[in-house]
Amino acid sequence: MDRLILVLETLGAWLLFGAPLLQATTELHEEVAGWEKIRSKHAAAKKIDIGKVTFWWWLLPPLKVLFEKRRIRKIQRTYADIKLSDETQERLYKYALKVNGWSGVTLGGWLVAISTTWTLVGNLELSLGAWIGLVIFFSYVSIIINIKLHIKN
Repeated sequence: MDRLILVLETLGAWLLFGAPLLQATTELHEEVAGWEKIRSKHAAAKKIDIGKVTFWWWLLPPLKVLFEKRRIRKIQRTYADIKLSDETQERLYKYALKVNGWSGVTLGGWLVAISTTWTLVGNLELSLGAWIGLVIFFSYVSIIINIKLHIKN
């Protein structure tokens, strides 16, 4: 029974990584979409190419977030002279806060999942390689599910 509880605890820990990851990516997409609307609206006035970050960077989530944040800052600098309504500024600020908050929860969930997986592997007397394999497997299952859910939209 103890082993079953450890397995359930480990699965729960990985859900505590996967669900906030989904929320963080959803919030990031909303923030990017808000800035993209501003860029599109004023693109004719400024002929600066601000490329998009490919969705497949979600295979390495920290890099995707970093690249999207850089892109947002580039849009902000490029269109700094454009007056945004207070409502638009507030909405974009709240998106940024949500992304940062959910990213922190995602990282915390991932660290708990790694630790819980270590406990499970230790109690089942498995190898270090098994632990590494399980961490990689569950991390990428969560990421791939996230990608699939966002590609549908």
